Parts: sequence; structure tokens; C-alpha cells
Amino acid sequence: MLMLMVALIAVGCLLAWSDWRRGIAMAILIAMIQDPLRKIIPGTPAILTMASLPVWLVAAAAAIAERRSSIQWFFGTFPVLAKWLQIFGFYLIIPAALSLSYGKNSWQITLLGAFVYASTFVLVMTGWALPKRRQAALSLVMFYILCGSVFLIGGPLEYFGWSAKWKTIGTEALGHFWMTNRMGGTMAMLSGFFRSPDIMGWHAVMVFMFSVIMATRSRGAMRYFWIATGIWAFLNLWLCGRRKMLSMIPFFFGSYLLLIFKFQTTRRIFSLLGILLILMGIGWNAVDAFYRNDKVNAFYLTTFDEWDERVSQEVYGSVIVTIQQAGFWGYGLGMSQQGIHNINAEKPRVWQESGPTKLFAELGVPGAVLFMLLGFAFLRTGYEVIRANRRTEHIYLLSGLFSILIANLASSAVSGQIFGDPFVTLFLALIMGLLLSGGNADAECVTEVLP
Repeated sequence: MLMLMVALIAVGCLLAWSDWRRGIAMAILIAMIQDPLRKIIPGTPAILTMASLPVWLVAAAAAIAERRSSIQWFFGTFPVLAKWLQIFGFYLIIPAALSLSYGKNSWQITLLGAFVYASTFVLVMTGWALPKRRQAALSLVMFYILCGSVFLIGGPLEYFGWSAKWKTIGTEALGHFWMTNRMGGTMAMLSGFFRSPDIMGWHAVMVFMFSVIMATRSRGAMRYFWIATGIWAFLNLWLCGRRKMLSMIPFFFGSYLLLIFKFQTTRRIFSLLGILLILMGIGWNAVDAFYRNDKVNAFYLTTFDEWDERVSQEVYGSVIVTIQQAGFWGYGLGMSQQGIHNINAEKPRVWQESGPTKLFAELGVPGAVLFMLLGFAFLRTGYEVIRANRRTEHIYLLSGLFSILIANLASSAVSGQIFGDPFVTLFLALIMGLLLSGGNADAECVTEVLP
């Protein structure tokens, strides 16, 4: 099975080099396959969690070689965003110098941190270069929905006890059993074909949000097909037992509704509200019929009862403690990245979990502030891209991509662990690029010049 995985990666890299757009689709497929295959490989090698990474990088290299992702062209299109990217890039020299100073092998952690930021930027550029026509972006979204929907079948299979028959289902093969005791009793969290409930839940909510986007812009039978994939994803989201993934849905719908309300007619708003009511109504009934469990229902329904407490704890209290421990300049580049415990190097003990605390721990106060200013510049640029496309059909996809990023941003405020996964990070970077591609004149969809 290990050789099969290696062969898939090799085929994916060759395909990515010859046609980098199809290579991106191959990276998505490998990311879905890697966890179930890992579970049946002796030793369950953890390195397979990065199986899609070589394909991503080859696809990005091929895009750059095609000269469609020229940095000068990108910076010329988005001058304000370019300014903050350059300022942030130059600042990274300081945390890089800090992490290099720890001693034995700390350079490896510095290199890891630099690689994460560089690869994220490269994937943004790749997403920006992707659509020769908007259909290319839509095809990628549809492929992800279909691929994710197929692999989400592992959730119901685990619920019905198939993990005892197939090692690929559940996490027993990895030596884990996920439980929570927050409601005064033990409740199992399911992972299906994936390696953890977090991963399954993230894919479920992403399939759900993409399905909403496709249902909004589709007509006839296809609209009902995308509604069905959304209901299927919602059921799996409920099975995974991760409230932070469920909490992304209100942020997504809130952002999406506001953008459509601002730029489209009232008829479109009622259409989107109808889709929302159908999805949530039938989805809830499906959950109630398929997975009736009062303890689980109560667990999920307390999500927003505890939201203010979690935000206060993770965003405010933990940030203050982090600054006190890490100092004004932080621990240094790469020190809060996931997986550094596998590097035999001198390093501080880092406990931070939420996105804000990880930023302050790694980049210090100036770096975290610069990162937030860069994020604001990106969101403002994304909003202007949507506004420039307000008279086209592309607004539904672009508004949806923007709202997906808002939902993930909200989730990261409480817990940033899932964003340490290589696929999650690079796929979100690709979505950022796809959003900005609405301002790419080559995408044939720009109606105004961006400020």
C-alpha cells in the first residue's frame, strides 16, 4: 500500500507538471485518499499526512513556469495588498533571526516556518492564475464537492459499526479513540475515513458551504442536487462531534447574505434564504431521524452559549499570557507551527492553540499586528473584487469564497489546530487566490478597475 501511495504521488506530480490545473484536482484526490491508506500501512507513517504537498508544489511551479502567476503582474493589479505583503515579508527577517538563535538544529524550525509562509503565498498566486475562464474555478469547486461527498460516507459507516470490519474507518488503527465529556457524560466523536474528527468536520463544513454556493447559482435539477450534497455534508458535520466546525455555518451565511443583499436584487435574497431554509430544515430532520441523540443535540446547541467565554479566554486572556511568556518579539519563525515536536532541536515549550495566540507566540506583537493589517488589506481587496463583479454571475462564486474565508477566520479565533494541516492551509490559500482572480483581467470578468 505504501508503494501505491508513492505511485499516486508520482502520477500526481507528473500530471501537475503537464497540466497544473488538473494537478490541483489530483492534489485534492490524494488528500482524500491519504488517511484511509495510511491506516492500513504497517506503522501508519505520519509523513503521509503531507502526501498531497509535492503535488501542490509541482502544480504551483508549473503555474509559475507558464508565467501566468508573475509577481510583478499580481502586485501591479493589487498595489495596496502588495505593499502590506512586502512589509510583512521584510519583517519576517526578525523572527527568523530569533528562531535561528536557539541553538542545535533550530535552523530546521526556521526553515519550516519560512516554507509555510512561502508556500502559502505561492498557492495564492496559483489560485489567482487558475481561471482562464471562470468555468475552471467552478469545475474545481464541483470536483471538491463530489470528491468530499464520496469520502464523507465513512462517517455514517463508522456510526453503524463498520470500523470493526474495516481499518480504514475510524481511528483505532492509529491508536486513538476520540471522546468528549463536556455534557456530563461520554460522547464519541467520529472521523470516518479521515484521521481525526477535526479533519472530517472541516471537510464536511467545506462541502456544505460550497454546495450552498453552487445551489445559489444553479437552476432546475442541478440546484436540488447541490442542496442534496449540502444536506449530506450537514449530517456528517453533526456526526463528527466538533462544535467549532458547526460554528462556521452562521458566519458563512451571515457574510454571504450581506454581500448578496448589498449587490443583488431582493429576488436573489429570497432565493438564497429559501435554499438556507431547505438545507437547514431538511438537514435537521435528517439528523433527528438518522442520529437521534439528546446528549449530542444538547452538546451542539450549546455552541454559541459558550462562544463568548471561549473567545474571551482564547483571544484576550491567552494572548496576554502569551505576550508575557514569549516577550514582545515572540519566540521566532516556525516556533508555533504544527509538527515541530518531531524536530530534534532546541526550542521553547509552546502550548498555544488558537490562531491569535499562535501568531503572537511566533511573530511577536509587531508581527501579529502586521499580519492582522495584511489580513485586513486582503479582505478589503476581496470586497473590492466582489464589488467590481456585481453586475455579473460571478458575484455568487466570489461572494461565497469570501464568506468561506470569513467562516474559517472566525473558527481560527477559538482553535487554530486544523489550520496546521498542510492540505487545509494550501487549499485555503488557493481559495484566496481564486477570490482575487476576479480582479484578474485574464479571467474575463472585471467590469471596473480596482482601487
